[in-house]
Amino acid sequence: MTSRAVWRLCALAGLIAFVISWSFGRIPGLAACGPVVGGGGPIFAFELARTAADIAALFGADPCRSTLVAAQYTGLWLDGLGFIPSYTAFLVLAAIAASRGWMRRATVAMLIVAALSDEVEGFMLGGILKTLPGTQAQLDQLYWAVHIKFGLLALATTLIGLAMVRLRGLAPLLLGGMVWIGGMAAIYGFGELPGPVMMRAFTLAWFALLAAAIIFSFAPSLFSARDAQRRGQAPPTV
Repeated sequence: MTSRAVWRLCALAGLIAFVISWSFGRIPGLAACGPVVGGGGPIFAFELARTAADIAALFGADPCRSTLVAAQYTGLWLDGLGFIPSYTAFLVLAAIAASRGWMRRATVAMLIVAALSDEVEGFMLGGILKTLPGTQAQLDQLYWAVHIKFGLLALATTLIGLAMVRLRGLAPLLLGGMVWIGGMAAIYGFGELPGPVMMRAFTLAWFALLAAAIIFSFAPSLFSARDAQRRGQAPPTV
């Protein structure tokens, strides 16, 4: 499969992931019933809750509580069956298209572990919803699933950006640089969770990566063919 074909699949997966991400905000009743951890939305606050008191504050009392529980269940299904597979495919395909050798293997491995951690997180959140506000043991386990996921996604995003910059050419330099900067900002934001920096960093990096995937899908000469001509070789295949 050529790099152009991989970038096209990457762009398709990225578009699906962004549409699903937008859909989270359209879930009926998905609004916090009280203060949220880190100032984020109710889904982010649920993931990052550290104590039963955090959960109790987020879900409040009925009738708001019942409405939010139903909305969170909808979000978990949408996440597990749609968003996690699509964003994982988006990032894995970008890693395959942009990188080679150990960098490709390491990045793909990180992304697979991150996706598995995200799915485990979903099961844990579902268990907490059944026994609100949950137990401290459940929240301690949730902590590790959430932090492994975000930590590996930040590292993998940074490596994808670095790999893109190394492809040479103005487009890979600019777009890959944005991905790399977003990944580095996500690593910084990871250290201050809960907080908004990391999510904003991912948004920047992944938008730049989607733009790159779309551009490279229709204009592969911006990097692959140009480099191939310099080396007197055919464009790289994967």
